[in-house]
Amino acid sequence: MHGHLHMEINLATNGRPSIDEIQIFPRVGTLYQLEGPGNSGKSMREFAEAWTAITLMDGEYVHWIDGACRFNPARIISNFPHTLPDAEKLLHGLFVGRGFTVHQFSNLIERLQTEIKITRAKLVVIDGPISMHLDSQINDYEARSLFRRSMDKLAEVAKNNNTRVVVITSSISYSKRHSSLLTMVKNRRHASLLGKIKKIQGKKRMWLLHLPTRLSGYREIRVRQENLYESIRRVINSRLSTEGFEEIE
Repeated sequence: MHGHLHMEINLATNGRPSIDEIQIFPRVGTLYQLEGPGNSGKSMREFAEAWTAITLMDGEYVHWIDGACRFNPARIISNFPHTLPDAEKLLHGLFVGRGFTVHQFSNLIERLQTEIKITRAKLVVIDGPISMHLDSQINDYEARSLFRRSMDKLAEVAKNNNTRVVVITSSISYSKRHSSLLTMVKNRRHASLLGKIKKIQGKKRMWLLHLPTRLSGYREIRVRQENLYESIRRVINSRLSTEGFEEIE
């Protein structure tokens, strides 16, 4: 699994301490939280994307549940080595689920156990699970109950299937409910990678802290956001059709 780990994470920065990429890679059987700045932990998403690419390159399946309405297959493709032939075909091993309401999202989580028994996926990514639980149309009790059940289910899925479950969240809460939901994640996680943006000699750097190892270090922030046109062009140029990944509804 770890043969490709040097590929994308790229943590070393100008002699400052860097994190061992092997040590921060999620372990099987664990629930792992990626938490950092940006909407629903947006700044930490590239770690999950790199780990997804690594897992696919090893011939394993990946489930990605998108709770933040931002999944972009082109970002996964960009993590594959340019020398890899027919890289887009690897996306056949990626199963994408999108929940547009809190109940749809909960149902996707509930179905994971059954689906992973079929796919035997080695990585599950849950991107932005808290977002829709903050909907003002959902009362506090229901939001907390549904989220608690989902987090318990994810911890169970990781343990029972010897797989890695990665949850991407913001590191800062913006409301009492948000704080409560973040605490539920922290109380159930086995490991985490926290990112904070700091200025070093006038340059923005991402400082990282891994728990439970307490390894820490800097990495240079790479601006790699694509607009919609660039994303579509990348997909077209890679000859990726809609059959390039399967979507679980």
